[in-house]
Amino acid sequence: MIRPPARTLQEALLAAASATPLRSVILLGSDLQPRPLGHDELLALARQSAAALLDAGMRPGDRLFLVLPTGPDFLAAFFGSLLAGIVPCPFSPPQGSQSPALFLERLAQLTRTLGIRGVVASPELLDPAGQELEGVLALTPDRLRAPLQGSGPDLAELAPAPDDVAFLQLTSGSTSLPKGVMVTHRAVLENLWQIAHASEMSAGDVMVSWLPLFHDMGLVAGLLLPLAYGLELCLSTPFAFLRRPAHWLHAIHRYRGTHSPAPVFAYRQLADRATDRDLAGIDLGSWRVAFIGAEPVHADVLERCDRRFGPHGLAATALVPCYGMAEATLAVTVKPMGERYRLRPVSRSLLARESRIAAPAATGGGGDELVLVSSGRPVQGMRVAILGEDGAELPSGRLGEIAIQGPSLFSGYAGLSDPDPEEIARGYRTGDLGFLEGGELFITGRRKELIILSGENHHPAEIEWAAAGNTAGAGNNGRAPRIAAFGIEDAALGTEKLCILAELDRRSETEEETPAAAIRRRVREQTGLVVSHVELVSPGTIPVTTSGKVRRARAKEIFLEMQSAARAGG
Repeated sequence: MIRPPARTLQEALLAAASATPLRSVILLGSDLQPRPLGHDELLALARQSAAALLDAGMRPGDRLFLVLPTGPDFLAAFFGSLLAGIVPCPFSPPQGSQSPALFLERLAQLTRTLGIRGVVASPELLDPAGQELEGVLALTPDRLRAPLQGSGPDLAELAPAPDDVAFLQLTSGSTSLPKGVMVTHRAVLENLWQIAHASEMSAGDVMVSWLPLFHDMGLVAGLLLPLAYGLELCLSTPFAFLRRPAHWLHAIHRYRGTHSPAPVFAYRQLADRATDRDLAGIDLGSWRVAFIGAEPVHADVLERCDRRFGPHGLAATALVPCYGMAEATLAVTVKPMGERYRLRPVSRSLLARESRIAAPAATGGGGDELVLVSSGRPVQGMRVAILGEDGAELPSGRLGEIAIQGPSLFSGYAGLSDPDPEEIARGYRTGDLGFLEGGELFITGRRKELIILSGENHHPAEIEWAAAGNTAGAGNNGRAPRIAAFGIEDAALGTEKLCILAELDRRSETEEETPAAAIRRRVREQTGLVVSHVELVSPGTIPVTTSGKVRRARAKEIFLEMQSAARAGG
């Protein structure tokens, strides 16, 4: 795949709208009925929105929150912002039973922190905002649909430069308040080319995505990548997937999707909940690139997908683990095409005690074995290094902090001076832990979330995975109950103790074993660790980020609040 001639996303949209043959965004409802939106129509909607935004008082360089679900309104507002030189920042609308008051408080806090000038959202959300958003332009989608006066804005006058900020991408905020990652036009177009090159994309390919557009994987891979390369895009919603995961497979089958991205949990849901009836007549032979990322990739999910969907045409090489982050625009590493994913068994105990990568001990029960999944090789132009505690680069096979350097890195955080562009250019320290082996990257966890038990480092994701057992599909609305693991400092012991906050799974309760006992047993059997305390809460209690990751810091606060309340109650 050659690089697109566009230097900015504005140019990419203009090129897509004038291409022959003209492609489209096919908006899919839960019934898979298509609503085609040609790239020329998308440009017309974007022009209309650009004119309305400028008429409302927004100016080039201003920052704009888009609090909208996937659909024509989001597309018009996002690309209209780009045409007008305004910097859009997608923001997740309120989810499920989320408190409207807390949502508005968070929105207002981020508005001040990021220097947001305007917000586009539904009247139902904006009307109660009142003083929370005082001084901010509050715009509804209806306002952006106002008929153009004359020929609309002069796009040549508003054309951004390649090094101007194209959009703000919020980080997941799993350990703190989300940050606004500033992504330039040059960086995003570079990363789009890197992804296209790594995934061997060609002109006739079709992208299928249901991922939310306020998440980097959904926005960059699911929307901007097919637009920049003039591909057909079948765009659905997260709600369609959550109601019926097989909806995703039916879209790939019907529209002959070749590329489709999703986090690990989605593949787990798909393997667990897709019934034989769902899969009847399904042909997945067109699906060459099934991107898997956004959270630690587990070998058993890949193997279950192989077994479940291989008979329906999914090639053994189609599952593509990758690693990325908003600070790199999106992709950092991608599994090589044409190869099966690579697994690496390591000793869990040596990794915990000595941060050493070694073969697992030969024990009968296999409890010392931890199977890691390769996240692939760095994309073209990206350098990945592993750093020790002193910041020095470590050789292959040594565990340390992952640092990255390349042309698609962000230019800083909105409203913050740290890190500065020169520091980023020298190399960005991700805070993630991993090692390189054979040129491929293996992720083991996040430094900030390590649980230290008697001097041994343990990663919460592995403990949570063990605690969950085979619970996928149980719980609220068919969703697997959420589990958060963390360490609590114990002054008497002089170390941390392992604690777990878990959403109650009634399915796991038996006469012999309660849910809490089952969690303790699974963690002990699979990791050898002893859980000091389990707190059970109702489904939906444990908070998650917009991308579905458990917010462990907040979960820990909830746990401590429950403990405090129990002590106060005697």
